[in-house]
Amino acid sequence: MSRVDALREARGEMERVRLEILTAIAGKSDAELLACPVGGGWSAAEVLDHIRKAEGSLVKALGKLERGEPTRVPARAWFYRLPMSPVFWPIRLPAPKLVRPRPRAEIRPADVSESLAASRHELFALVDRMGEERFSRLVFPHFLLGRFTGVSWFRFIAKHEGRHLKQLRRVLSAPKVLRCAGAKGAASPSAR
Repeated sequence: MSRVDALREARGEMERVRLEILTAIAGKSDAELLACPVGGGWSAAEVLDHIRKAEGSLVKALGKLERGEPTRVPARAWFYRLPMSPVFWPIRLPAPKLVRPRPRAEIRPADVSESLAASRHELFALVDRMGEERFSRLVFPHFLLGRFTGVSWFRFIAKHEGRHLKQLRRVLSAPKVLRCAGAKGAASPSAR
């Protein structure tokens, strides 16, 4: 399979997963999307905000790379490549600070949905400007996993969003608490 074919396949998977995410939240009220899971953790809106921040920060960094501007990636990340599979093992990993969702009280689900559409549009516009062949060969590191090609980035995004799709489905189908704690987003002891 050529790099361009691999990129197109990964892009198709990204689009499929994103459509499933949008289908999972379709028709949900803001209250449903902002409701806290009983055991604590992120609300559906916070999961969406995390996805938005992750893709948005990548788009911003790739835009800087395209313009020849410096990016804020650790220098060491340009010199190695770790496998991405451990990131998707069924264990709970804390999100890096850069891509943590905003506090629940600051999230408007409609705005997050619009931002998700905008970041995906900007990513695909960047690929169109660069051309599929050039983007598929582009090397830009993940801050932790190291050197990723454009194809690797698309595969990572599909897997990352696939992991959060499962989380969204769990959160949306689980019992909720009526009140949420402040900044950290965990359920308050009195609401359990």
